[in-house]
Amino acid sequence: MPNVSGGANLIFDETRDDAGAVDDWGPAKTHGEHGTHVAGIVGGAALAGSTFRGVAPAAEIRSYRVFPNNGGDAQNYDIAAAIARAIADGCHIINLSLGGGAEDEATRAGIGAALDAGVLVVAAAGNDYRKPVSFPAAVDACVAVSAYGRSGTFPDDSVEAPEVVRPYGVDPKDFVAGFSNIGPQIDVVGPGVGIVSTLPEDKYGVMSGTSMACPAIVGFAAYLLSTRPELKQATGAERARLWKSALYGAGRPLGFGRDYEGSGLPRMS
Repeated sequence: MPNVSGGANLIFDETRDDAGAVDDWGPAKTHGEHGTHVAGIVGGAALAGSTFRGVAPAAEIRSYRVFPNNGGDAQNYDIAAAIARAIADGCHIINLSLGGGAEDEATRAGIGAALDAGVLVVAAAGNDYRKPVSFPAAVDACVAVSAYGRSGTFPDDSVEAPEVVRPYGVDPKDFVAGFSNIGPQIDVVGPGVGIVSTLPEDKYGVMSGTSMACPAIVGFAAYLLSTRPELKQATGAERARLWKSALYGAGRPLGFGRDYEGSGLPRMS
C-alpha cells in the first residue's frame, strides 16, 4: 500500500463547523477509491503475497483531500487551499489528478506560488474525449499529462478496448487513449489505460484515465529528484525550471505528435 504519512482535509464545508475534521484527510467515504488508486501508482509498496510496486515505492506521500465525503466535485477554493498547505508542509511535488470547470485565479496563483517555492505541479489533462486540455493542467506552470495505452495489456472484451483509437505510435500497439484530452499544452504522456493499483481496505483494482497517467509521471519526477544532484542543490523557481527541463529531456516520443504526447514518455537513460 502507499506510504501515506499524513495530510489534511481542506474541504471548507466539512471543516468550518468542526475544526477536528481537518484531520480526516481521506480516503473520502464516497468515491475514495480514486485517490487511493492514484497514491498507489506513485508510491505503492507490496502487501504480503503481492509483487505490486508503485513507480516510486520509497516516496513519502501526503494526502490533501479536496473531494467531499458525500461525493461531488472539488471546489476551486479547496484546491487552492490544498496547494498552499502542501507548499507550507514542504512537499516537493503536487499531484493534481483532477480538473474541469472554469479557470479561477486563486488556483492559478497557488500553482505559481508552488513553482516559486521549487515545487513541481503535475496535472491530469482531462478525460473529455479529445477536448482541449482542462484547467488546471492548461496552466503553463503545470506539467500537463495525457494518457496512452498499449494493446495486449488488457482483455479484448474489457471496458478499456474502446479506448484504442488513432493515432497509433511508431509501435502500432501504442495509442493515445480515446478519452484523453489533447492540445498544445500537453507536456508529457503517461500510462493511463487499464492501470492496476491500490484501493481502500488493502485491495487492488483497475482504473483508466489521465488521473492514472499523472501519478506515473509524478513517480518518475520523484526519481529524478533523488538521482540528480543539481535538482537537490537548486532552490526556488530555478529548481522548478531545472526539474521541468530534466523531465522533458527524459521524454521519448512514441510517434503520436506533440499535441498528443508533448515531449513523449519519460524514461530512464
